[in-house]
Amino acid sequence: MPSGLYIAASGMDSTITRENVISNNLANLSTVGFKQNRAVDVAFPTYLIARLHDQKMKVMDGTAELRPNIGFMGGGVIPQEVATDYSQGSRLETKNPLDFALTGPGFFSVLSPEGKTYLTRAGSFSLDSNGRLVTSDGLPVLGHNGEIYIDGSKVTADEEGNLTVDGKAQDQLLIVKVKDENQLFKVGHSLFQATPQNKIDMSPDGIQVQQGFLEQSNVNAIQEMVNMIEVSRSYELNAKIVSLYDQVLGEASSQIGALRA
Repeated sequence: MPSGLYIAASGMDSTITRENVISNNLANLSTVGFKQNRAVDVAFPTYLIARLHDQKMKVMDGTAELRPNIGFMGGGVIPQEVATDYSQGSRLETKNPLDFALTGPGFFSVLSPEGKTYLTRAGSFSLDSNGRLVTSDGLPVLGHNGEIYIDGSKVTADEEGNLTVDGKAQDQLLIVKVKDENQLFKVGHSLFQATPQNKIDMSPDGIQVQQGFLEQSNVNAIQEMVNMIEVSRSYELNAKIVSLYDQVLGEASSQIGALRA
């Protein structure tokens, strides 16, 4: 089977993965705190091609290779992973006292229904019926003293995340920093979970809290549309190559059958 057929097919498979990633990025263009993904491909081994049937020269210690090299042949690509881009998104001022944005590589800590601690950059918070500070999906936001309850009307926060309610100190938002962001994995709804091996700093420096602002998605809509066009053209080109190989192989098999007849 011609290797070019497999190379083109691997290109189609890779572009499908990239297209799905780009589509997901565009779908979350307006999602608060969303971090875009990138599909990473790895190439199959590249082979050195030499001309066949050229003469070889015998020498004292063996046979010398005289066949000239005529180029390289790639082996195609395969999707290796889907990586997350944790670069900072733009700010949107809401003037809502329960909206918070982070400056720096930190995360808010929230509690899942199963009791797990998730991390998020989406600071669009509100109060539930019990006065508890929760995310847009109803997950409790954690402070250094546990779940945060707001008993009052005026909420203020300084750059370190210290919350004051009606002039009285309430708690401090539990903002953490992970040692390796590449060891985080998405669990949906702009939430991340750290692996057990990933060290978490519970009192990081250099991270500021900005009240009344939200961090927007870091997806660049124009760039993603350009990437989508590029991926579509790449898929079409590989599909044409596969179709051409199919046509050539079909004609070859019919001609071989005719010769045998």
